[in-house]
Amino acid sequence: MTDEQDKGSVGGPAAEATMTPEELFAIQAKLRNKLARQARRREESESAFSITSLMDALVIILVFLLVTLSSDPLNIKQDAHLLLARSTTPLSPEDAIPISIKKGFISVDQKEVVRVDCSMGAGRSCGEEQIQRRTYCDVNPSECSPEEMKLLDSMYFYIDKTYKEDGDENSFLIMPLMATLEDKVKQQQDENRELQREFKGIVNIICDRDIPFRLLAEVVHTAGTAGLSNMRFAVIKSVTR
Repeated sequence: MTDEQDKGSVGGPAAEATMTPEELFAIQAKLRNKLARQARRREESESAFSITSLMDALVIILVFLLVTLSSDPLNIKQDAHLLLARSTTPLSPEDAIPISIKKGFISVDQKEVVRVDCSMGAGRSCGEEQIQRRTYCDVNPSECSPEEMKLLDSMYFYIDKTYKEDGDENSFLIMPLMATLEDKVKQQQDENRELQREFKGIVNIICDRDIPFRLLAEVVHTAGTAGLSNMRFAVIKSVTR
């Protein structure tokens, strides 16, 4: 037998085909484990949530909530310029145009439309310091002298005649407010016409408790002239009258 024949008998094809049952079983087990791992990874990739998509959904929900809260006419922040009166009758929130009457300006849908002037004492103008002081003395009357309380109580809020119809100070029609409300009414009427809904002409009046009746009557008259006949007033619900 030659040397080549000896090499073929030791490491040739006949030797490679020889495999024990234990070795064959081990190879089959490894193959099954590998296929099982691939199947699990495939199932996990198909059923796993996408973090990016989930964050997008959360951002959309958050923006919707912020827009809803900011556009709610009854989401009222009270301060020295806007303190609500009290009542036992709550205000029902509906699709209404909000008008805020503050110590300083009148706003429609949170947009300032006309200035509210203030005078006190012998025709003196009152500024921010006096307004803040009045609120403080209302809460802490024992810390304010009777003279100061009397002076602060003399504050009177009004609309200058330059904003009235024909410049007449006795007029009840506030022209900048009427123009803004007419635009709002037309917008709502167009929307209701497209949605086939009835236009109710509701206005929510959010008024500071120190605003005199004369100014409040001017706002009511102006709103009615602009086509808003259903008026409601925002107040703080109280258990006693």
